[in-house]
Amino acid sequence: MGSIRHKSAAMQRVQDLVRRGYVRWTAGVVPREKAARLAAKFAARYGTAADRNERRRRRRHGAGNGFLVVYLPPRQPYAVWWLLVDDEHPAQHYEDLRDAQEVRITMPNPYWCPEVWREDYELVRLDDRWTWRMVEARRTEWQARLREAVRQPDRDTRHLQVRQAVYSLRKLPGFRGVRQDAHGLIRLLKSDWKRVRHKAEPLPATPRLPPYVRRVPHA
Repeated sequence: MGSIRHKSAAMQRVQDLVRRGYVRWTAGVVPREKAARLAAKFAARYGTAADRNERRRRRRHGAGNGFLVVYLPPRQPYAVWWLLVDDEHPAQHYEDLRDAQEVRITMPNPYWCPEVWREDYELVRLDDRWTWRMVEARRTEWQARLREAVRQPDRDTRHLQVRQAVYSLRKLPGFRGVRQDAHGLIRLLKSDWKRVRHKAEPLPATPRLPPYVRRVPHA
């Protein structure tokens, strides 16, 4: 498949593949202009671009199957990629593969520093189901952001920062684990505001959970 421009679609694709048993993985970052060359290399070496008939044939012969997911954010110089294969795939003999059940797959934020893998989300099992959630460092940053906004001494600045935070919370990718994170952050914002601010000053924006991610069809 081609590159994916939207973060939530790339996360959904990785989640679906892991759920289907493609738990062996490796990942990296590549300059934008080299993404097509990388896809061609993996297609030739590991059959990542095989159609359904070819995948069925490989499965019958015990050759295993693999997929390449490429996240190419708009106007960014780097692409993020994940190679995911099943237990029978020969890539395990040539690549430094990890098991998603032991080493969590993460989604970096290329807008911060594309040369460095700075994790935003991790793929985990919650109640025996695969989902994405924030990494601990991002939850901590969000908590600090909300507390700082609530405690701004200037009313206009305080209201502006709270409204911006509420807007950003609503825009988080709506996976089950991320929505749980957002729910906890909303509770923190409301309780902190009630504790710190005067009763005559209502919360300047109504926090809402991010909507669930819409299903994207995959081959």
